[in-house]
Parts: sequence; C-alpha cells; structure tokens
Amino acid sequence: MAGHGASRGNRILGSVAVVAVLCAGLWLFRAAPFRAVPASISPGQANDAEAASRAARASEQFVSFAEPVPTAFEQSDDGVLPDENLFAHVTEAPNAVEPSLLKGVALDGTLHRLGQSDGCRAVVVVFLGTQCPISNAAIPGLNRLAVECRQRDVEFFGVISWRSVSRREALQHSDEYHVGFPVLLDTTGELRERLAATHSPHAFVLTPRGETVYSGAIDDQFPSVGRKKQQPVSYYLRDAVAAVVTGQSVTLARTEPVGCRLESLRQADENADVTFAREIAPIIFANCTTCHREGAVAPFSLESFADVRRHAEQIRVMAELKLMPPWKPTRGFGRFRDEQFLTEREIQLLGHWIDVGMPLGDPAEVPTPPVFVDGWQLGEPDLVLTLPEPFRIPAAGPDIYQYFVLPTGLTEDRLVSAIEYRAGNARVVHHASFRYDDAGNARQLDAAWPGPGYQRFGGWGFSGGGTLGGWAVGVLPQRMPTGFGRPIKAGSDFVIQTHYHPSGKHEIDQASVGIFFAPKTAKRRIAELFVANMELTIPPGERRFRHHAEYTLPIEVTLHSVLPHSHFLGRELQATATLPDGHVEPLIEIADWDFNWQGYYFYSQPLKLPAGTKIEFDVVFDNSAHNPLNPHSPPQTVRWGEESDAEMAVCFFDVSTNTEAELDALVRHNLTWIDSQHWSGRR
Repeated sequence: MAGHGASRGNRILGSVAVVAVLCAGLWLFRAAPFRAVPASISPGQANDAEAASRAARASEQFVSFAEPVPTAFEQSDDGVLPDENLFAHVTEAPNAVEPSLLKGVALDGTLHRLGQSDGCRAVVVVFLGTQCPISNAAIPGLNRLAVECRQRDVEFFGVISWRSVSRREALQHSDEYHVGFPVLLDTTGELRERLAATHSPHAFVLTPRGETVYSGAIDDQFPSVGRKKQQPVSYYLRDAVAAVVTGQSVTLARTEPVGCRLESLRQADENADVTFAREIAPIIFANCTTCHREGAVAPFSLESFADVRRHAEQIRVMAELKLMPPWKPTRGFGRFRDEQFLTEREIQLLGHWIDVGMPLGDPAEVPTPPVFVDGWQLGEPDLVLTLPEPFRIPAAGPDIYQYFVLPTGLTEDRLVSAIEYRAGNARVVHHASFRYDDAGNARQLDAAWPGPGYQRFGGWGFSGGGTLGGWAVGVLPQRMPTGFGRPIKAGSDFVIQTHYHPSGKHEIDQASVGIFFAPKTAKRRIAELFVANMELTIPPGERRFRHHAEYTLPIEVTLHSVLPHSHFLGRELQATATLPDGHVEPLIEIADWDFNWQGYYFYSQPLKLPAGTKIEFDVVFDNSAHNPLNPHSPPQTVRWGEESDAEMAVCFFDVSTNTEAELDALVRHNLTWIDSQHWSGRR
C-alpha cells in the first residue's frame, strides 16, 4: 500500500485473507460448488480391552484441543433428541443385513463378529481412508464417540476397504492418528459390498439384528466435497446412535456421505483403447503432480500408475465437478497466468479409463514424471525470515488464522520483487498472506497473545503498512516485471497471516519466507487499488441479494493482478471495466465463490485502462437457510464488518501508473473516495 491515510481504507485492506487458488493440494478441504457428493461412515464394534484403553487415551489427548461436542445421549428440555438437518435427504433405511455374515479381522488379528457381543444394543461401522483428509480429520471426534458408545454397549468399528492399502500401512495410520477403536481390514471388499459403502468416511448404524438404521455422513461439517463449516451443526451419526440406545426411531435414516470415493474393485481390460501410459499419465503429470507429490501440500501423491489407480474414483469425481485442478475464475472472463483446468475431452478420457478397469498399457510408454527443484525456487533470497519457534496445531477443531510478526531489520526502504513461502508442514497450511507493519501495532498484538503470533479472523488488526501479496498452494513464485516492486519500509515488521486446518492429529509448523528485492535501480512501485461499497445491509432470508460498487479512475492505470474478497454469504462475484468509449473489459468472474479459495490472479498481460474508466464490482449474497455456510441460524440481518459473521464485498487490484507522482495521487484519490462513504462501522 503506497499510503497510510485512511483508517477505513486500511480497515478494508486489513480484512482480506488471501487464500490458495491453484493446484489440487488439500482439495477436499476447499472450495467446491454446493453439490451433494456421497460420503459414508460404517458400523463397528469396540469391545476388546486393548481398544478400550487406546480410545480412552485418545479421548483424553484430543478433547482438550477440540471444540466442545454436545453429547448425543443428553436429551433436550422437552425430552426429544435434536435431529434438525436442512441439507440431507431423508429416505427409507436400507434392507437388513444378516449380522452373522458381517465379520472381519482387526489389524491386531482379532476376529470380530458384528453385533454378537454380550448385551450389544447397536453397531457402528465407519469406513476410513488412510490418505483421505476428511476421514482423517474425523478421527478425534470418532474416538470420543467410540468411548461413549462403549459405555452404552454399542460396538464401534472402523473399516479400511482399499485394495492398495497393506496391513502395515493401515497399522501405521492407526498408530499415527491414535485411532481408539478396532479397525477391520476389508481385503475382500465383503463389508463394503454388504453395506453398500461408497466413501471414506461413510458411517453406518446397525441394530444387533442387522438392520441398517442409519447410513451417511458423520455430521454436516462438510456440506459437500470441498466446502467446510467451521463447526458442525447437526451430528447425524451421534444422533442415530442415541436414538437406538434410547429405544426411539432414527428420524434421519440416510444422508449423503461426503469424502473420498472408495477405490475401484474393477479388473483392468488390457486391450482397452485408453491406457495410463498413453493418455492418462500426461494429463495427471501436467495438471496434478505439482501439488500431489511427496513432500508437497496435497494429502497424497499422484506420481505413478499405482498412485493414480488408487485414487482414480476420487479423481473422476473432482474432475467432473471441475473442482480439480482448483481454478475459481470463469474461463474466458479475463485472461490470467497459470490457468489450470481440464478440457472436456480430458475429463471424458479419465472417466472412460476408469470404466474399463484402469489398464496400465505399455510401461515403456509411460512418460517420465516431472522433476521439481529442491530448495528455493527463485534461487537464494536476499532476506530469509523464519518463525522463531514452532506453532502447534491441534488435532481437531475449527480452522485457525494465526498472524506471525517477524522483524525485518531493514535499514532502508526497498522494493520487493518476489516472496517465496516455505511451509514447515504443508499438510496443515491452507494459505499465507503477507503484509508489512511500520507502526509497531502488530508487535503489540503479538505481545498480548499467549504463544507465538496472535489469532483473529478477517482482518489483520492494524492499519497502515502495506500488502506484500500472498502464497497459494501450487503457485510458483514469480518476480514482478523488471523495474517494479512492492514497497516495504525500513525498520518495519513482516507479518504473515497463515490459515491452518487441523488434520486429525497434532501437528507443528515453522515456516520461512524468502524475500527477493528489486535492484536499487528499480523505481516503479506497485500500489493497491480497491473498489467497494461499504453501505452493505443484507436482509435475512434473501437467497440472491445483489450488491454493487463502482469507482471511476481519475488517471490512466495499468492493472497487474486482481483479488476479489467476500465472506461466507458471498456466492457470485464479477468485476468489469467500462472504458470511456463504451467498451466493456471483463476483469474477473467467480460463479461459485468460496471464502476458503481466494487468491491473487495475475493477468497474462497487464491491462492498461484510460482515465475515466469505470470499474464495477458486483456480488450476489445468499443470506438464507439454504446456504450451508451461513454463520447465522436462523439467518439474521448482516452488515459490513471484518468478523466472520459479518460481510464484505471488495475487489483489490495491483496497479501501476505512468509516473510515481500519478501513483501517489491515485492512492490518495482512492482512499478519499472510500472515506467519503457513510459507513457506521457497526454490524
């Protein structure tokens, strides 16, 4: 930011969370269209002493880190268990499965016959996946539920039904995530077929007679693949168990499971016309392997035929929903660098290959996987800043926005050409945003917060300073055009906003940033321009509330990148530029906005806009009960604000002008325009 002048303008600037945009990493935790994709949890039993001991230890270990979970066996004041659910489809329960036919061998070699323990009142089975992030994130909560179930004579089992998962891998996963209940290795796929499981996680509740009284998701934290609430509202599995134990009918017998599709059991047709070697490997290596490789940010690798075959069904789902590779802007509405998407033909080829059994083809035709540079991608940085101590991420609970304050030690003002971010633990880092503070405010926030950094949602907590960009999974760092850079002041602090998501086990992260300065001969600054209308009031119940903002450029401006921003009610965003001659230039459109998938989008070529151009920014909000991410239940009137339950609608642009004097004048004009808006500052 080139100026410090306006508190409101800086309040807007300080509120943005720049989030990961490109690459398939951590895909299930991030943005996706609101479409139901089945996920499931299966019934199981936990009746041996060793599992009971492990579950008790796991419960003690995780409970202090997780948000409180209401017990399923406590009734409300009117004696009725809550079972509200706005998003799941109620159907008849599946046919009964003869319990004597449901059996499995646990990882410790113990044979379990489901529903046959003394006094058994119900059986819970949950299908798990060793590399599925949604499944792994559910384990702490499942550990707690298993303890409750055991106390009420309810058997509790996990099931791993992946042909490619060895017993050794399953044991390692169980130990690593402190699984506190018996896990059955379904090597034949019998349990999967008998219960009609499709996903991990997929949960089932059975009566001792073998009747399936519940099938579906564990709770509603993931309304659909890619969309995640901070906390669940409805606990489907817990409520179903409670109903069975108390002798009541399960009101909600089925929900759609959300998670990773179970591995296909099809046999390959080696005479098929589509093979991994010829058609599929080039698609995967070009679009997925950047993030899906050992040590990178994605939850599993896609570097070999075995990797891709194992995850093929989930790859198909994500490709057909156009969630992977994750590219939010509407194709053709503006042209950007590093656009990542699959063509319709590529999606069809993937589907056909899976349908014919995923044949390898001629191994000699498999292309060499891409090679990635170790260490700093742009060479040795001019300045490296590292978190002074590790930051600990709990196993469970809501996502965390942690801000770390790092003194730069700079003795003179500089222009920053590029910043390279290196997460200490890519498994839990969703995105990082950068800003400098030259007034010491961030240090005060850090000092007041216990532990490293400070925590908040939506805004940085200080005004002044300026933006320095951000990091997004899969996006390689790039230098600014020759002669340009973002300014950073002498003596300032470098502030990192990091978005963490719990993985299902305790984690630590100690990140570093490498800063590359522009040559001292570089004189051209990049400044931030924003377009917003802070007079925002969204009535409750409105599914398509439209909000409009527009700003007229006082001088000629060149746009380098764009960052649209909204919170959880935002659904559609569009920015355009209307030139003085009437020509309309598309700047960006996101037809399926998600707060968790924000990011900077760099234009493939800078856009030069003449003075008098009108930049318009339109946002459609959904403040109804149909929006699964609505923070208010029931919906309430929502106004402008930085908090997670308030809203924003602002579009940021990285810009330059023909002269430095013009840039200063533009920044003053933009901030004065924002300050002229009659914003009450209250929600």
